[in-house]
Amino acid sequence: MLDSQQLRAFVSVADHGSVTRAADAMHLTQSAVSAQIRRLEEQLGCRVFDRTTRSLQLTAQGSVLLSYARSILKLQQQAVSRLAAPRHAPATLRLGCSEGFPSEWLFSALAGFRERRPDVHVEISCGISTMLAKQVRQHSLDLMVGTVCDAGSDTETLWMEPLVWAFSAKALLDPEAPVPLAFLSEPCPFREAALASLAGHGTTHWQIVLTAQSSGALVAAAAAGLAITVLTPSGMPSGLRSIPPGSFLPVLPAARFVIQHWKSGTPSEALSALADDVREACFRWRGAHAGAFESRVRTA
Repeated sequence: MLDSQQLRAFVSVADHGSVTRAADAMHLTQSAVSAQIRRLEEQLGCRVFDRTTRSLQLTAQGSVLLSYARSILKLQQQAVSRLAAPRHAPATLRLGCSEGFPSEWLFSALAGFRERRPDVHVEISCGISTMLAKQVRQHSLDLMVGTVCDAGSDTETLWMEPLVWAFSAKALLDPEAPVPLAFLSEPCPFREAALASLAGHGTTHWQIVLTAQSSGALVAAAAAGLAITVLTPSGMPSGLRSIPPGSFLPVLPAARFVIQHWKSGTPSEALSALADDVREACFRWRGAHAGAFESRVRTA
């Protein structure tokens, strides 16, 4: 059984390249560190350092041991942190993320929040924003990050984009056939906005050919040339193109990307911190992709 104190001394000496510097870093005497290394070598039956009057280098066996030692010490620390009884039970926050939301930056922010705030447990639910907003108002979710067309008083807009009609970049529509459409199942804000726009435009030569439970199915159907769907420019993958509104498709309203939480009372410190992290990650993502984002919006 390898002793953790001996492994710490070994790693410290390897990192600092000197027993003297390792002893200073560990707040031990040089003789104590040297003794730890000596006992480790006796247990292993091999030398882990080649020593001269001017240098100290890892042996071949020492190089192999170093990677194991780092892993062993890391696992020990993780075990202690995981199993140590917390003083207080972790607070739980329930977050909703709407279907089709550009979530890479959001999930990265949540991973960072979990690492920074081990005292808070975040439960994430993905679904249609209309249903998630309802759950926020019913207090079954603490926070929702998603896309809506009509922003209420309990929402905070992160940014806005125009909705666009999206179809395959390679396929052609049959001008004689009804316009094929694909939407998420009700209640979906994009579906509601598109149908309201069609009704206001007076267009009747269309039919819904696909109702899906995920935005991935809508994108696949549009890419295959099966149907036209409704997306935002930031959610438009390669292989799709936007169809400009005109004689057979109306102009669509804008979509709002929002944070929503229950406004009654003062939010907890943990909830405020989570919302702050989401905002900051959103603004960083928008800033990093500002040029490409604006270009896609202009060409939509």
